[in-house]
Amino acid sequence: MAGKFFEKRSFILIVATIAFICFSAVLLITLSNKANEKKEEFARVSQELAEKNEENSKLEQELKNGISEEEKEYIARNELGYILPGERVYADAS
Repeated sequence: MAGKFFEKRSFILIVATIAFICFSAVLLITLSNKANEKKEEFARVSQELAEKNEENSKLEQELKNGISEEEKEYIARNELGYILPGERVYADAS
């Protein structure tokens, strides 16, 4: 009778061990996939950060250098609607 008890116990222990190993393998694979996704996201965000830093550097340089006369004239004419003294502007009525 004691022999059957140990046989059942050994069988249950083996099944539990196999189930634990399978669970651990699935968990490991899932975590590995998530880690790879996070690495890809980190690389993408790092690239975006580098691009934004470069854009900021360009804008800071422009701010230091000021706006050229051509840029001022373009903004005044096209964005603000200004004209030069003595200049005539005709509107197309069609």
